[in-house]
Amino acid sequence: MGQYDFDYAIPDNFNISFSLFLQQNGADEMAKHIRNCNVDFDDIGLAYYAGLRGDNWDKHAIDVTIIGHEEDISYLRKKEQILEEKMQKYLRPSKSGLLIRDVDFIVGGDDFEINLPDDTEESFDTLSSDIHDAVRKNEPTLVLDRLHTYSVRYIRKLCRAHSISISDDKSKNYALHSLVGMLGKHYSENISFQSDFVEKTLKMSISVFERFNAIRNDSSYAHDNEVLNKAEATYVISIITATLRLFQDIEKSCY
Repeated sequence: MGQYDFDYAIPDNFNISFSLFLQQNGADEMAKHIRNCNVDFDDIGLAYYAGLRGDNWDKHAIDVTIIGHEEDISYLRKKEQILEEKMQKYLRPSKSGLLIRDVDFIVGGDDFEINLPDDTEESFDTLSSDIHDAVRKNEPTLVLDRLHTYSVRYIRKLCRAHSISISDDKSKNYALHSLVGMLGKHYSENISFQSDFVEKTLKMSISVFERFNAIRNDSSYAHDNEVLNKAEATYVISIITATLRLFQDIEKSCY
């Protein structure tokens, strides 16, 4: 490769990889907001002719467009200079040959929204990013499989925290709805709820997650299925995420 043989390539899975870069460099809050957005790039061509001066021989100028919810865009717009500096560093212009010319922000409207538990563990990053990306594109059917995987990981994490076994004596993992049942039983035996509504809801959630298993296997892109329609997929996602948030609220308020 010669001195100026650039690849002009944007890193794959930019939202995920860039947010991890931000976290590793002490910008956790910025990482959270950028992960919730779509980031698009427009290669303008040679940087010199795009008005960029300095060390730009054979480099390309790019315009960046960040699309997201008002809360995320408002935060990122206030941090625009820092964000641009970190994004430019991450793009490694000495290798990619890409120089940022401009950053634009757009508040995008979604037909539906979801609210996942506030889990910042790295193991949830990819799943969370995939889920929010599908939500931004108004493709709830694409969420079903990833949300099922997210739910399994999250419920297993809560079970471990309360010393609830996640597998039988032959090391076979329990199904999602069985884990939910054991977790709900633990809550009922150890927490005095103000009303019986939550306790009854916890019992009902066993059958809800059992049906979610079936939807994931038979009506999502997890397999070669005839997928669920948007309206029903949106309803399923709303119920499941609301239940996951209930578990998190119980954990925060009672432990």
